[in-house]
Amino acid sequence: MNKWPAIAIILVLMFPIVPLVKAQPLIIISVSQEYFEGRPGDIIKIPVTVRNVGNETAYNITVYISGPVKGFQYTMAPIPKLEPNQNTTVELTIYIKDDARAGTYDLKIVGRVGALLFEKPIKVRVLTVIDYKLDIQVKDRYLYGSDVEATLIVKSLSNGVIVGTISYELYSEEGLLKKDSWVTYINPQDKWSYTLFLPKPDVGKYTIILRAEFAGITKIITKNFLVYRRNLTYEAYFENGIIYVRVVDKEGNGVKDVPVEIEGVLFKTDPYGLVKYEAKEPGVYKIKLNLDGRIVETFVEVKKLFISWEQKNGTLILYTRDASGKGISNVSIEAIGPNGRVYAVTDENGRAEISLNETGYGLITVKAESSRYIGAEISITAEKPKPKETTITITTTRTPTPIQLNETPTQIEQPKRGYGYLPIIFVISAVLFGTTSYVAFFMPIILEEQLDKYYFVKVKAPKLRGIKNFRYEKVINAVDARATKGKVSIDGNKVVWEIEELGPEEEAFLQVLL
Repeated sequence: MNKWPAIAIILVLMFPIVPLVKAQPLIIISVSQEYFEGRPGDIIKIPVTVRNVGNETAYNITVYISGPVKGFQYTMAPIPKLEPNQNTTVELTIYIKDDARAGTYDLKIVGRVGALLFEKPIKVRVLTVIDYKLDIQVKDRYLYGSDVEATLIVKSLSNGVIVGTISYELYSEEGLLKKDSWVTYINPQDKWSYTLFLPKPDVGKYTIILRAEFAGITKIITKNFLVYRRNLTYEAYFENGIIYVRVVDKEGNGVKDVPVEIEGVLFKTDPYGLVKYEAKEPGVYKIKLNLDGRIVETFVEVKKLFISWEQKNGTLILYTRDASGKGISNVSIEAIGPNGRVYAVTDENGRAEISLNETGYGLITVKAESSRYIGAEISITAEKPKPKETTITITTTRTPTPIQLNETPTQIEQPKRGYGYLPIIFVISAVLFGTTSYVAFFMPIILEEQLDKYYFVKVKAPKLRGIKNFRYEKVINAVDARATKGKVSIDGNKVVWEIEELGPEEEAFLQVLL
């Protein structure tokens, strides 16, 4: 039997279902080596040969590297055209970044033509690098009274884990203050830190030494800082009802944030170096300043002025005195009455006069103000003077009656003059004059007066002799008492004032705070 016709029939039946082979490019990628290595910071250059083994021209070929993104940076190369059986060589670059970890990585060199990908695997090994750096973060200068914080840092520059020891020492000018050490590890590109705290160190120069050893590599760093005190001065005074405290540096500039304590209340100076404290009551105010650790105490005395007055006809006479009774000059007086306001200034004796014709009579408010004292205010009632009595003299004329005279002269008896009470008045005047003279020349004079919360006593020795062993007692509820001379004590509800001696016409004053 002839088999060829059967074969021919089979071939004819198969031909319609066998597709025709379409012409297309076929890319082959090759490299001179498949293994590369480097350290962080290195650049690896890879020559890549690309060959078109297909039967069609390849257009717009892109050659690039595919691999991990972290730790690496890659380049790519375009090939516009590659004929069949034609080859070309391009160079690709791998940059190993500083944060690349040590180890071996699988990468691919890829050629792309349209939707077709052609790959060539390679390996890249990142070598281990041991490195690190030291740092001490601390300021150069610290104001005395401040806390000091220093941060010790060891920063790994390695791409692998490093293990080693870290230590520090802190020195003052007197010697070693602190030290410590640790055995630790640091991950790649990580850091170790420690905060060294020094509470309010003394004035002087300090030194920190930081040491480390990792993988046989030893490093040391030193840092100095200074604790200093400023040259500060201050002034404290009372003016216009306010206690002022001002702190300045050596250039005279105000210094802020200086602690100032007044009567137990804590303040801090403002940007101008000032603290203001309102003084409402007289007394001695205690002030404490912290001048960069130098504690200073001072005192400011606040005085109050007092007003007394008398009226002479249409004039109001005012007196301003301090607690001892001394007149205060240059005090501004304001008198407010029914008709208006009148101003005056006291003279060197603390005396001022106000015309009642300008203020009007009746209720008058008197205010006294001085920059050196706490002011005072009183209300008084001024009475209008009574008009003077007018004496009217009436003159009468009498016609004399003729008198018949006898020849014999007659003696006319004169009437006796009557003296009435005149002798008694002379006697009483003599007694009073003698007593007053005796008091003025031989007896001490004691005057007492109360103004607001203050009680005043004045004693004056007579003209002809002094006073010895003077003693004054007053039953009164006293908070405080002081005198210009002698000793004062408070015994329960009684004030006792004793003076050993006062010279002729010498005065002394007692002030009692109720």
